[in-house]
Amino acid sequence: MSVGSASFGSSATSSGNAVAPNDCNVPSPGNDGISSLRWSPTANFLVSSNWDSGVRCWEVQEQGGQVLANPKAQVNHEANSPVLDCCFSNDGSTVFSVGGDKAVRMWRLGESPPNNVAQQIGVHDAPAKAVRVLPSNLVVSGGWDRKVRIFGSDGSTFLMNLYMVLTIQFHSFATLSIIFS
Repeated sequence: MSVGSASFGSSATSSGNAVAPNDCNVPSPGNDGISSLRWSPTANFLVSSNWDSGVRCWEVQEQGGQVLANPKAQVNHEANSPVLDCCFSNDGSTVFSVGGDKAVRMWRLGESPPNNVAQQIGVHDAPAKAVRVLPSNLVVSGGWDRKVRIFGSDGSTFLMNLYMVLTIQFHSFATLSIIFS
C-alpha cells in the first residue's frame, strides 16, 4: 500500500485542499467514499470500509501533541465491489467486512491473504450491508436479500439464516416477523 505524507492534524489533504482547523486527514484513505469507520476494542487501530473495494487499517498514535495515523495494511473484496461495512472481533485481532460482492469476509490482522482478498466466510443472495460481532463471538451479517446470517467468528461454521419480513400497519406500528431455517 502506498503511504502518503498527510497525517491526522496536517493542513493539507492528498488532493491538496486545505482542511478546517479542527479537521484531520489520514494518509491513503482510498479512491472513493468511506462507508464505515471502526475503532479496535483493544488497540489504537482504525479500520475503514470503502466504495473502492478496500478495507484499510491505520495505527493511530499521539506524538508531541499531534495525532498521527500510520497506514498498516489493506485488503480488498472481489470484482472491485464496494465494501459497505466492517467491524472488529471482540479481541481486536480480526476485521469482518461485507459488501457489494455479497460476501461476508474475514481478515486476520497481520496476515496477507491470497491475492490480497480477505477470506470469504459467508455469502448473501444480494449485497451484504451490515456486519457485527456479538459478545459470544458470533458474526452476524444483514443484506439486501432481507436475510440475517450468523457465522462462527473463526470462519469455519455457518450457523443459521433469519429471514426478515417487515409488514407495515398504517394505523399502528411496524410488525417484524422472523422465520428460522
